[in-house]
Amino acid sequence: MRKVELYRSHFASLDIRQDSRILRDVHAYCRQQKPINALFDEGYDNLSEADKLKALSFRNAKIIYSGEQDSLVQDTLQTIAQIKEMQQSNGEMACHRFIISNCQQASDILQLMELFLWNGWEAEQLSIDFVPLFETVNDLAGAAEIMETLYTHPFYKKHLASRGRKQDIMLGFSDSTKDGGYLMANWSIFKAKVGLSEVAAKHKVKLAFFDGRGGPPSRGGGKTHRFYASMGKEIANKNIQLTIQGQTISSQYGSIDSAAFNIEQLINAGISSGVKEKHNVLLDPANYDTLETMANDSYESFLALRKHPLFLAYLQTLSPLSLLSKITISSRPVKRNAGEELKLEDLRAISFVTSWSQLKQNIPGFYGIGTALKNQEKAGNWEQVSKTYQQSGYFKTIIDNCMMSMSKSDFEITAYLAQDKKFGAFWKMLHQEFELSKSMLLKLAGHQSLMENYPVEKRSIAVREKIILPLVLIQHYALEKLQHQLNDERRQAYEKLAIRTVYGIVNAGRNLA
Repeated sequence: MRKVELYRSHFASLDIRQDSRILRDVHAYCRQQKPINALFDEGYDNLSEADKLKALSFRNAKIIYSGEQDSLVQDTLQTIAQIKEMQQSNGEMACHRFIISNCQQASDILQLMELFLWNGWEAEQLSIDFVPLFETVNDLAGAAEIMETLYTHPFYKKHLASRGRKQDIMLGFSDSTKDGGYLMANWSIFKAKVGLSEVAAKHKVKLAFFDGRGGPPSRGGGKTHRFYASMGKEIANKNIQLTIQGQTISSQYGSIDSAAFNIEQLINAGISSGVKEKHNVLLDPANYDTLETMANDSYESFLALRKHPLFLAYLQTLSPLSLLSKITISSRPVKRNAGEELKLEDLRAISFVTSWSQLKQNIPGFYGIGTALKNQEKAGNWEQVSKTYQQSGYFKTIIDNCMMSMSKSDFEITAYLAQDKKFGAFWKMLHQEFELSKSMLLKLAGHQSLMENYPVEKRSIAVREKIILPLVLIQHYALEKLQHQLNDERRQAYEKLAIRTVYGIVNAGRNLA
């Protein structure tokens, strides 16, 4: 009875999530149907964002569908109808949030609202919270402007009032790291939170950040509680939600003792941040300019790596990336647009990070930060960087998490690649940035070794790495064999061998990257 009283008769609200590019296709399909086709010009897709917003009418309509529907279009339209059925059967709390991933403009939200109005929903009874998910570096940079547009838009403003003026905003740590590298991702999210908090306060909107964090530092994990404790009064902190993913669930919340400890850490972080109400020193001009320059240098370095002609080939050939779709521990497909040739922008961040961690190189967790720090040293700004590190808990946590990620790397395992005809120069480039990052981070922290100030965790990682090492070597052996001509039986055997090692490495290594 107590459980029913506390949690009602459902365990948790179900969130619906779809990519903005799919939702645009659905909106385009609906605009071709009667009677909606009379409301839009044929050139709607080519309009500017401002003209698109003017063209949206938010009229209730019952679409008369004709012609074949793409499977994703059909799925989206059915989902919109089924949310209504779920609310009627189980109450609004059963399913009331629609997350728009890869949200790039205000029209991505408003067009989705129109889709609801065209498929069985009334504007006055639109009991849905629309949650933008900002993921890439560019999307995070424009997030505050997008929300300003929404907060001042008559239809959205009225809808938000009906929802208690509460706005959830999701921020993607994994995709921002894949897009811009570790330092730029963390800095972009910090700036986005400051800007979004300011805009929400201006319009008297109750803002709740929903952080899409994974287990490893390169996906927003690591010492999460320290990030929240160091937010500062400029970032909305009254209500925070975060995702706990993968093996992190069992390792941190799998027993009463570990769950209680980790929940206490997060609650403590929220309380200490709220009680102190400190100004975040990263917003002081000297610190801000330093982080801005470093983030841009790191971003340029990471972007050059991503654009390298061997980047995807290296991952596909030497890591188990192409086999991950056959593994039953994935929460999502390896890539979007299944069936098409692999492109970096379609590659899921989980698969991206997992592949690097299996290689024991953890590129998403450090690449570019060594170059950024070295550039500051060359520019004669090292004293300021050290000052920022000492003053800012947020920056210090970024650095500590980076060192944690690097402590789980082992380039000696792949050192043989230095002599490889195809990938030799590429491997050397990765290794050089690793060594540079390591030396610069140790200099900044004043340490002799990585994770020197976390001896227990350092020892724990060392023990797990010994367990993993044989599996990593077996995996490299299997993947090397798969590069040769094999009959079907042998190919399947080596694929199975490589896949089995992935299970062990992921489970024993925990938050690997």
